Amino acid sequence: MKLNMNKLYSRLSAVMLLFSALAVTSCSDLLEESADEVLLNPETLNTVDALEAVVSGTYTKLLNSARWSDFLIMGYGGDDITTHSAINKIGFREADWRRQTTLSQRIARTYTGCYDVVTGSNIAINARENIEGDQETIDRLIGEAHFLRGFAYMYLTMTYGRVPIQLESNSNAEIPRAEFIDVYTQIESDFLQAESLLPDVYPNLTVIGSRPSTATAKAFLARLYLYWGGFPLNDQSKYALAAAKAKEVIDNEALYGYGLVENVGALFTEAGRFNQNEGVFTLVSCVTCGLANRTMGRLGMPPEARGWSETFGEIAFFEDMQADAALNGTEKRFNDTFVLEVIPRNENPVGAEWKSFSDPHPILRKVTGGDLTEPGTNNTVGEFNRYFMRYAEVLLTYAEATGRSGGNDAMAWTALNRVRNRAGATAELTSGDGSLADLAFLERKWELAGESLRMTDLVRTQTLGDALLRRNQGSQMETADEVNNIIPATGGENLYFSPIPQAQLDIAPWLND
Repeated sequence: MKLNMNKLYSRLSAVMLLFSALAVTSCSDLLEESADEVLLNPETLNTVDALEAVVSGTYTKLLNSARWSDFLIMGYGGDDITTHSAINKIGFREADWRRQTTLSQRIARTYTGCYDVVTGSNIAINARENIEGDQETIDRLIGEAHFLRGFAYMYLTMTYGRVPIQLESNSNAEIPRAEFIDVYTQIESDFLQAESLLPDVYPNLTVIGSRPSTATAKAFLARLYLYWGGFPLNDQSKYALAAAKAKEVIDNEALYGYGLVENVGALFTEAGRFNQNEGVFTLVSCVTCGLANRTMGRLGMPPEARGWSETFGEIAFFEDMQADAALNGTEKRFNDTFVLEVIPRNENPVGAEWKSFSDPHPILRKVTGGDLTEPGTNNTVGEFNRYFMRYAEVLLTYAEATGRSGGNDAMAWTALNRVRNRAGATAELTSGDGSLADLAFLERKWELAGESLRMTDLVRTQTLGDALLRRNQGSQMETADEVNNIIPATGGENLYFSPIPQAQLDIAPWLND
């Protein structure tokens, strides 16, 4: 995919593509159509079946990109995760230390993957007036297309900052990078359209959240408004909107089917992926379908445990969370987040502490998989869910946004304490314990650790530079050069966002502006 606009859409809008059915339970929520060839030109796309195939195929495009670690390359800039300093991990490492250039490795997948999603969404949305059939089904599918387009632009701007906005199929226009306000406004428009068109409960889902509902759109609007209140737009009036949208979801959680599972660690197992109601938007992986999750398993282990050393916990973060868990009684969540013992390769299963390995970084259970006996944890492919939002985030967004908008109501404290109670907290927080916004922000740090959201939280609060300076300097992975040359905390967009890949700039040089 290239972002000069005639190349961007030529692969999908002017040719016949085959969207294959995946006739297995684990993928049925993503692809429900039989294997048909569908003409994707909006002028001739005029049946519900064709529309369903386009939308389902767009999910496949998303999953095919999102099942790789570098789809969330921006997440490596957070203070919760890190990677190896050598071998083939240099692209992750440059993201980790905010040293990316247009030629950095691994910065392209988010860009190409998200614009592939934009492509499919645009084709569906542009064809809306031509579709004949059951109006309820048409509205649902168009609502999904709007949600997917908003989702794609959200992750594009989270990763690259100002990005081009393309809303029309078959356009050859030289579209420049948009201003942040225009990108955020477009995301808002898509999520509002999705909210108005999607059903309260998506019919016949095996996994809650694997296709969006009205509640999914509301929850993502709440996230958008929370981000909007911080950097780069700093429009604090949006915090009240974030709280209001999150509250709409919470007030109707029984209708929407949401809740907190008793054991958060089970969400990150292969066995527990169907037995959950916490996923707000979830991609369901499938090994036999060729759409396995490639972000977990051995990728989170050191070489002694047959691992790839791709994604680890940051030492300072680990130690801070361990101390917080001991103080507040949340050891349950800490143990669901980190692996403290693994079985080294070629040794009897007696266990070994993570510090004993040549790579001294903590092992994230959310990366290895929650149950180390499952097939996927001893492999580089697995059938783990890919969570892009959990209900716990909605509760914490409501609490934080309420506090940042000047509120202090009991329901917001209850939302915060629900997450803490599930984590095993020994006491509930009240207004006497401090700022609601600050406590909720801290709770996000622990609850969402290792899920590639911490980076965006540090960006919107402009605390990323300070977080980088807190890194543990006693590891071989934090080299003297890295520690002594951290980008200043006031690094602005160069610190907070990845550059557009050079391959795209070569074709669309106007994006250099």
